[in-house]
Amino acid sequence: MLLRTRRSRSGQAIVIMALAMVAICGMLALAIDAGRLYFQRRLMQDAVDSGALAGAQSLVGTVAKPNGQPNYALYYALDDTFAVFNQNPANNDPTSSYYTSPINNTVTDTEGGYTVTAVAPTGYDNKQVQVTVSYSAVATFVQILGFRSVAILTTATAEAGTNAKTYALFAYTSGGSGNTIQNDQSGYGQIDDGQDGTDVCNASVMGLTVSNAKFHVPNPTQATLNVNGDLTVNSASDNHGLFGFWQSPVRFGAGVDAEPDYHMPDLSQISGGTNPTKKSVSPGTSRVINGVTITNTSGSKWVYVYAPGQYTGSVTIPAPGDNGSNSVYVFLNGIYYFTSGANLTITGGYVSNTSTGLPHYAGSPPVGTTDLPPAADGTNGVEFIFDQGGTFSANNSQLPNDGSVFFVAPHFVPTGSTNIAFYIAPTNGNNGTVWSETFNASTSNVPRFQVWGTVFDADPSGSMTVTGVALGPHNTSPSDSDSSGQYAINGEFIGAFLQVNGGNVLGNSPGTSGCGTFSPGHPSLIVQFNSKFAPAPGVNSYLVK
Repeated sequence: MLLRTRRSRSGQAIVIMALAMVAICGMLALAIDAGRLYFQRRLMQDAVDSGALAGAQSLVGTVAKPNGQPNYALYYALDDTFAVFNQNPANNDPTSSYYTSPINNTVTDTEGGYTVTAVAPTGYDNKQVQVTVSYSAVATFVQILGFRSVAILTTATAEAGTNAKTYALFAYTSGGSGNTIQNDQSGYGQIDDGQDGTDVCNASVMGLTVSNAKFHVPNPTQATLNVNGDLTVNSASDNHGLFGFWQSPVRFGAGVDAEPDYHMPDLSQISGGTNPTKKSVSPGTSRVINGVTITNTSGSKWVYVYAPGQYTGSVTIPAPGDNGSNSVYVFLNGIYYFTSGANLTITGGYVSNTSTGLPHYAGSPPVGTTDLPPAADGTNGVEFIFDQGGTFSANNSQLPNDGSVFFVAPHFVPTGSTNIAFYIAPTNGNNGTVWSETFNASTSNVPRFQVWGTVFDADPSGSMTVTGVALGPHNTSPSDSDSSGQYAINGEFIGAFLQVNGGNVLGNSPGTSGCGTFSPGHPSLIVQFNSKFAPAPGVNSYLVK
């Protein structure tokens, strides 16, 4: 009886071991195949990344072809993807109808068992390329588990970037003899490339000043325009009295710089704006308004708080009924979409996207920053967009010896290009002055106008005007208690036509040129390139996902 029980147990052990060996072999086979398939998938991901980036490169716009060349985007997307697998696309002619007239902007090719599908243009603003690869990998060891092949799918999307150049000042309209940049020669003004004169003898290509046509500086009388950096005029037509201050002679180019294709945020989810919240905040106290703590440090009468959203009616500051003209106007962080001809007009008051309505600085070296929380979508600054005829204007006519405007652009937006404070939509269609800052500092150097971000006009219809406000030389260490010595625009100032006014700031004076011995003098500070507030990613295409 005992012997029979032992034999029974022995037989059961053999069965269990046999079943265990099957499981162990299955797991071993699965581990070996999983490793091999992982490396196969990694190879395919590298392929689609390469193809998407190569294709997106061809969607970078130029003056001649603002939408890039989608046929070449499709061709290079296939070609660079297949190259990773040592394959070539069946059609090697990017000018054939296969690439120039694809159905739904899509081409598909199968070579060496790899099926590659490319779609271009696609995505936001039609500036993206999507590449997908599918492959049926033959199973080896796991065939014992019933798997004869494993389908692998990888995809990548890349977006065309911007012109890789960076600008302090750029007027992109080309051709003819019209003034793309007009200087009024009122007082002494300065455009700076962000190097503060350290590249006086060897100008940096960063922060270019470029005019694609005529840069008009009237024959100088008692005024000059200091241009610190690399100045290029891509037209030699009637450029009166044009000269570089720290970099000369002026370089006349033969080419044309493309308008950067900086993207406007996706506006489809932006809801209607609201009337500003008006609250009284006693001097030296704080109050929570719209969920944000606002502090009154200036003794102003009222605090007005604006929320981001779509505005179809114009906004005027000071607000109607604000007889004091010295109230605080706070714009909460987010996207402000002015459409249907709505304008934003400022003639006085303390205006900002800070909790006090006053300039605020942080970092090392200090730069303008907002201390307000990001918007619900994560936008951590303000971006004003004008469409369908809308305009922006700011001056100090109601508060000539006081007041300030201080805006900080977002470093993050869910879609679109970062670091843009003002964006004139390509469909704005206003052929007048669409953006204007004309602070009058001829009797006082107190008024402040500072935009920490880029001002970009994507519509060739209109023009923009910027006037020097602060008195130079540039203060490289601004603080909340001393906001002087800052440029009106810190970032890039780019549009079809630009008016640059010296401002005749009280106390300004010319400098003296000379390599190694220059003196910047005290010109009015107009535009300074700041890499932290320039939208250009520095690459022509980049992976989105």
